[in-house]
Amino acid sequence: MSRSEVQILPIAKAAVEQSWERCLSAYHLDPAQGWIPDILSGAELRHVSGRSAIFLKSAMGEMHRLFELVQGMGLMVILADPNSTILARCVDETHLSVCRRLHLRKGAIWSEASAGTNGVGTCIADKQPVFLGQGDHWRFCFSLLASYAVPVFDAQGHVAGALNLAAMTGNTTRPYANLLMETLKLSSRRIEETLFRNCHMGEQILTLGMPEESSSLLVAINQAGEVTGATHGARTFMGWTEDRLCTRPNLLTELEAGVEISFKKAEESVVRSALAATQGNVSAAAKSLNISRATLYRKMRALEIQ
Repeated sequence: MSRSEVQILPIAKAAVEQSWERCLSAYHLDPAQGWIPDILSGAELRHVSGRSAIFLKSAMGEMHRLFELVQGMGLMVILADPNSTILARCVDETHLSVCRRLHLRKGAIWSEASAGTNGVGTCIADKQPVFLGQGDHWRFCFSLLASYAVPVFDAQGHVAGALNLAAMTGNTTRPYANLLMETLKLSSRRIEETLFRNCHMGEQILTLGMPEESSSLLVAINQAGEVTGATHGARTFMGWTEDRLCTRPNLLTELEAGVEISFKKAEESVVRSALAATQGNVSAAAKSLNISRATLYRKMRALEIQ
């Protein structure tokens, strides 16, 4: 039976439909067929974990904090690498049998091309948050699996892996879907910020505004006001490519070149961040931004910053 013949739930997002199309046309997966994932050997898992050691170290604390928040809802927390390999999990003992049956274990590879539409694999394939309720997974054997997943980006703006909340309770968590997704995004941003700040230790970190997805709008600048690094969210917001960042653009010059209202908000965030970092010392803030004190005062007046 083709999965395309099964009606998609009305609330399913376009991302789910696109994933189903890939499962049908690109991967040629039979939704009625059982699935056993590739499981890495102990040596292979140690090698893969070693490659993601910095990511794992930055994420473990946040994973445990998140698990404490959702444990009473029957949810488990899963961390995967960029290849959809499960690196770590936080799970209640009562759910261990379910984990064994569904192969939700360390070393299992949950790529979309193999498992079909699933939280970890689809989130990594699309580089976007995804929610899969009852019946949204491609394979029928996952019909009761609910999954919330967000990508986690590293300091260079690449996908470091995925953070996943999963439960075998159908749609029981659906009333809290928005809250769970926002909590998951916050956890992803915290991990990303840890990775970014550790990578740019000693440099000034500024924000371009409030994030909406799983990546913060953070940039690192040197004493000359040149951008030395940017998160995935900041790169997307500013339209920066890797080649553009290699030229070390001046942040305020870049912001002034924009004509959209969002750039004005970003400039305000940068100025406020610089002032906050210097405890309101205008001269020190101007120096950190590589502009004159008079220019900073002019910007403050234009942005109505007291």
